[in-house]
Amino acid sequence: MSFTSILFVESTERERDYNLSMNAPECFVDLNLDRVVSAITQGRDEYDINAFFFSPLKNVEDISYRQEVIQDVAKKEVYATLIAYSTHMRTIREILSKKENMFYHFQKRRWELDCIILYTNAISELCARLNEFPVESRGMLNFKSYINEYNHGEIFQKLHANACLVKNRLEEIKYSTKINGNTIIVERYCQEIDYSDKIINLFSKFKQRDVRVELDFKSNDSGINHVEAQILDCVAKLFHSEFDVLNTFIANHPDYVDSTLTKFEREIQFYLAYIEYIQKFQKELPFCIPTVTREKKGISVSKAFDLALADAVIESNRKVICNEFYLQDNERILVVSGPNQGGKTTFARMVGQLHYLALLGVFVPAEEAKLYLTDRIFTHFEKSENIHNLRGKLYDDLVRIKVILDSATSRSLIIMNEIFTSTSTQDAVYLGTRIMEKILALDALCVCVTFIDELTHLNCSIVSMMSTVGSNDCALRTYQVIRKPADGVAYSTTLVEKYSLTYDKIKERLGR
Repeated sequence: MSFTSILFVESTERERDYNLSMNAPECFVDLNLDRVVSAITQGRDEYDINAFFFSPLKNVEDISYRQEVIQDVAKKEVYATLIAYSTHMRTIREILSKKENMFYHFQKRRWELDCIILYTNAISELCARLNEFPVESRGMLNFKSYINEYNHGEIFQKLHANACLVKNRLEEIKYSTKINGNTIIVERYCQEIDYSDKIINLFSKFKQRDVRVELDFKSNDSGINHVEAQILDCVAKLFHSEFDVLNTFIANHPDYVDSTLTKFEREIQFYLAYIEYIQKFQKELPFCIPTVTREKKGISVSKAFDLALADAVIESNRKVICNEFYLQDNERILVVSGPNQGGKTTFARMVGQLHYLALLGVFVPAEEAKLYLTDRIFTHFEKSENIHNLRGKLYDDLVRIKVILDSATSRSLIIMNEIFTSTSTQDAVYLGTRIMEKILALDALCVCVTFIDELTHLNCSIVSMMSTVGSNDCALRTYQVIRKPADGVAYSTTLVEKYSLTYDKIKERLGR
């Protein structure tokens, strides 16, 4: 039984290497990944899986390992099986948490017995169902081998058999109670007459119709009253052998849940949560397993979209626009320009999201994607001035960019959005040029959203892309971003006219 992790090829070494972070990467907020991960992990707080989403993988082998697993888990039958297993284990934890609030010893013992039986049944069911369906990934094949060996092992089989034996002995107990005023006498059942059927027959002539009574067993499952507890104690004294067996069995199995299966249940939530999240998009939008490579920096993506934006608009039945882009040969930088409100920032976020999700080893929001294995994603998005650091906006922009350039490597991805909007065009061109030269010298990948068209002409490694407008209506934004030489047209006049903000319209509304 060599299985250790469903997330890492070699669990101990990999987890120590990755040092799972409990804090989101700095790029999360700028890329809206904080909203995405929050939606993915919602309802799974008990598993504490955020760290898995905060810790991108560092090598192709681990990424490939997860890509194989998530494709297996996404299969309808396998997904349903793992969801059912998680539900069973969650039920056990809920029962055990309620047990802690109970005051009566034998009630606790019986619930502990029920939990053991639920556990053994859950394992046997998981094993049987996984054997019914084909899995191909290394991770799931290793786990399947582990669960089969564990399920058929002597220790587990003995645990299940003894638990059922104890339960059967308890269920065979029969006793009677005699109530006389405030006195209750508990005795062994000795074939006393059961008057229940006679009473039902006697009153049946008054029945007008069949009535189905729904009993709410959960309303009183948190405890028993003191009278019931005393009756239970009396039963335990009458049948001390059966209850001694119960006590001994529970005492001998304090940690019956296998630690590897506990770890598997937590780790598999990473895949289940992500698959559940993207299911609401898959009828309308494409997802794929990307090809991730470290050898070449050429990237190619078709029909990609911003996952956070899609999540926000899909409920309102608005259309999500997909885009494509590529870098080939010595191309390294995408400079995106064009009209305001044309989808440039969304495009930049999309590129960052694609690369980050690819580093997690999951499906990415695109029809097809070939991506580069980046070591880190840096973002520089416009921020409001911080009065506490006593720096102006331009100064703050320069400080933040310097930190990025000092930390980035040739394998980094840098995403800059609307840089140097607080200074003159001449200064913005000069500063933007110097930064582009630094990035080109690093040989890093970059996406730069800017109003400075001059940046597209600096080097053959820079590719110009533009957001487009409607062919018949310049005020209409298509949200399509295409490879196209920058033309310097912002179409701001059309927006002013569209919203009646021209000088004449304003003057007309003011009645002058």
